[in-house]
Amino acid sequence: MKVNAIGILIAAASLVALQGCSGSTSKEYAYEIPGDLCDVEINNESYSSLFPPGDSVKKIGMDPYESGSLPAGGLCTVFVDRDPVIRVDTLGSRDRESGGGPIAPGIDSYLEERRFGLSVADSELIEEIPNEVRVWKDFAAVHVPCTESSGMDYTGMNVSIDLRGNVDRDFSDELKAIIEPYALDRIERMGPGVCDNP
Repeated sequence: MKVNAIGILIAAASLVALQGCSGSTSKEYAYEIPGDLCDVEINNESYSSLFPPGDSVKKIGMDPYESGSLPAGGLCTVFVDRDPVIRVDTLGSRDRESGGGPIAPGIDSYLEERRFGLSVADSELIEEIPNEVRVWKDFAAVHVPCTESSGMDYTGMNVSIDLRGNVDRDFSDELKAIIEPYALDRIERMGPGVCDNP
């Protein structure tokens, strides 16, 4: 009896080892990397590593208005095979004395308002002036001051890319390269009078 039980265990272990080596569990890209990230045109080569392998990709949230401009605030989520892998968030800021909110300028206030559960102390400060740019291993945020009087009374705009639902790896190099240009393009797509930067 003991010989049979040992034989069965060896056979089962061999089968598991063969399945692990076959590569049948590795995923491939059955979808095309989108040409935009939440309705902002992107360079596929710069952004492709943010998209994990899978069968399908879908975006939900922050659709453009009929005019083509983008909302000044809100959340857009990119799903790959129903997993939320990329989140883009935007939120305007106002001086509390002049407008009462939504939030005071700066990434620290933005993180607190959105309850991301992150601390600026754990981030790398990439740039402080004119735009505050901070990067974590799987999250990046930018605060862009609105240098001209805004029709919406914003003193700044916050934009973030959140990859914490993506594969567990360090995306900081990619995020350092893309977050500020992406944020500036996104703010420009919001249209004049939202957060003008001459």
